[in-house]
Amino acid sequence: MLITTLKLTRNIVGNQNSLFGTLEVTTQNHGTFKFSTVENYEKQIQAGKYNVVYTLSPKFDRKTLEITGVQSRRGIRIHPANRGCDVTGCVGIGLYTEEKEIPIQIFYSRTSTETLEAMLWRAKSTPIEIINNYEKPKTTTNSTYFNKISAKTRRIINQNLGGVN
Repeated sequence: MLITTLKLTRNIVGNQNSLFGTLEVTTQNHGTFKFSTVENYEKQIQAGKYNVVYTLSPKFDRKTLEITGVQSRRGIRIHPANRGCDVTGCVGIGLYTEEKEIPIQIFYSRTSTETLEAMLWRAKSTPIEIINNYEKPKTTTNSTYFNKISAKTRRIINQNLGGVN
């Protein structure tokens, strides 16, 4: 499969410090594939043009997709995640549900990540364009509160909301 372009469009700021968007993978011979994305709103990388390469991740101890060329940052991965609090600067992909037009979390993230990795693993480098298409929140996000609660309480909240699938 020949990938021609990757485009990540950030669309909406959701709950739990989540920034939701769409990753479009345009191919020369199979059309366009679309994935939902989730990022940490406060740790997001700047909009711009970067490259995606398949490299060894020290954290995951295997090869994963890495976004390279980000100024003053490295190790930014595309990996499974359900909410913005599950990633710190990285991008999680999957499918999401909406409630009153605000996404809650990503589902099928492992399957989506494996699918994207299978599409890109042969390419040495694939360009990606990241675009901001959302309104900045007028109030502070709930991450300020979320960061103040204890680790034990945070674990209980995450277990009740469902962990990374």
